Amino acid sequence: MNRAVQIGLSLLITAAALWYSLHGVEFGDFVDDLARARWIWIGPLAACAAASLWLRARRWSLLLETLGPIGDTPVFDATCIGFMGNMLLPLRAGEAIKPIVVARSGYVSIPAALATVALERLCDLIMLGLFAVVTVALVPSSDLLQGKTSTVTGVVGAALVAVVVVIRMASWLERQLDTIAGWLPEVLGRILLEAGRGFLRSLSGLAEVQVLVPVFAYTALVWLVTAAGFASVALALEVSAPLIPLAFAATVIVALAVSVPSAPGFIGVFWAGSEVALGLFGVPKSMGFTFGVLCWLVQLVVIVALGFWSMSRLQLSFGDMRTAASSTEAP
Repeated sequence: MNRAVQIGLSLLITAAALWYSLHGVEFGDFVDDLARARWIWIGPLAACAAASLWLRARRWSLLLETLGPIGDTPVFDATCIGFMGNMLLPLRAGEAIKPIVVARSGYVSIPAALATVALERLCDLIMLGLFAVVTVALVPSSDLLQGKTSTVTGVVGAALVAVVVVIRMASWLERQLDTIAGWLPEVLGRILLEAGRGFLRSLSGLAEVQVLVPVFAYTALVWLVTAAGFASVALALEVSAPLIPLAFAATVIVALAVSVPSAPGFIGVFWAGSEVALGLFGVPKSMGFTFGVLCWLVQLVVIVALGFWSMSRLQLSFGDMRTAASSTEAP
């Protein structure tokens, strides 16, 4: 799928999500909800957004270290810049920018770093599946969650089986990579080898207890902190719903919503996911919209602020980030 088609599909999905999230919402209700908000709870939400980035950076450092020493590689700065890229650039360009920033230190190549980013997403998928199971237990009356959870659980189960198979066959797969790379032009062959070996070695590293335990501990904390952020918004708006089930439901459903292609910043899909999550508890759609917009806006401010701070530390410009995003279209 070429870039133009991807962007067109993202815009169509965003337009549909915007229509859904705005349909039936009264602007006056939105303003009233904000006027009654207890803004003291916005501080914890902002702290959760920042803590999530730090936890993700710590997890990524562990995965990168399976490839070799990383020295003073600015992993946290790369994480902040990458997430800012997801917020401001199309097609989740930040996921490709992160490895470029990390590779500037010279300890790891771009393809190998990109492979560890893919492994991060795999860890998130597995943890999201576990959170979905917990959410169904907390909200057993939701047919929507039960149907989606069976799908997510099936995908997670298949992913776990694939992980075990790949780890056991890592040596054989690496030999196949060598063979395939020999058939390709030199540049493409080198990219394939570096990315494939990076992924296989990071994945094999997870077979070591001293790597597996902290990686999944950090992954669990990432999603627990995310749930805590949603709980903070519920407290700020005094949403009349059980706090912990609501936080878990919002975490799972919004995560699923923002996983689909959409415009930069997850505009529309984030709000629609929030409305669906709160609707499970009988919360009016207008309150669901306020909940989604408030949570989205605070996270946007925190992520963009940390991203620009990290760029200033590394002496990068926004133009550099856009160039990096363009240069990684093919990979």
